[in-house]
Amino acid sequence: MNALMVIGMIALVVSTPAKAVEDYDACLDLIGSDADRAEREAGEWARFGGGAPARHCYALALLAIGAQSRGIDELLGMAIEEPGLEPEARADILIQAGEPLMEEPDTVTTVAEQALRLDQWNVDALALRARVRLANGDSRSALRDLDAALQRQPGNARFLTLRAAANRRLDRHVEARDDASFATESDPGDASAWLERGRAEAALRDTNAARFSFLESIALDRDGSTGASAQRALQRMEAGIAD
Repeated sequence: MNALMVIGMIALVVSTPAKAVEDYDACLDLIGSDADRAEREAGEWARFGGGAPARHCYALALLAIGAQSRGIDELLGMAIEEPGLEPEARADILIQAGEPLMEEPDTVTTVAEQALRLDQWNVDALALRARVRLANGDSRSALRDLDAALQRQPGNARFLTLRAAANRRLDRHVEARDDASFATESDPGDASAWLERGRAEAALRDTNAARFSFLESIALDRDGSTGASAQRALQRMEAGIAD
């Protein structure tokens, strides 16, 4: 069971005033349909004794409306202060706080390592630390983290894609292609996996396969940053410029 499910289970025994948001699942659903309203009502729910479920939903609603700093602070405070949470749940909450902080790599590393101290086999913490290490150019350390994560979740497309990137940066292009290919098989709708597959195929001079992979990435994320990266990589390949 994912540790954050414990928070939802706690919601079943919390007594709160009658409101539009009265339980954790309803609150999460409201974030998807009306994040501003979810932020208001989850805040009220938390103030009137909603406990961990209300506080967690409130933090996620803050992130959803773009109040990043407040949402992160709420998650960090909850991970440290909230009574009754298992270490695994605290680790998961720390990871959620770290995800929006990628522009602060030292902070993210600290958060990921705190999560790993609470739950040493937390694969999301390993992947989060690997992302920072990749961004800092430490591909070998990132590869170790991702190997550990994939030992526990072998078919995880996100982890495979990250390991493909680490292998590519170490000029291990066959391994990068294999990881990215497994990722696209596991999750054919993952534009990032197709981008990494195309990059590895291009490095291996498999131009036709790379072109197909880049076009898949573009089609899946036509207006996003991954699709834009795939478009640039395709243009560079067609022009004979190494990516």
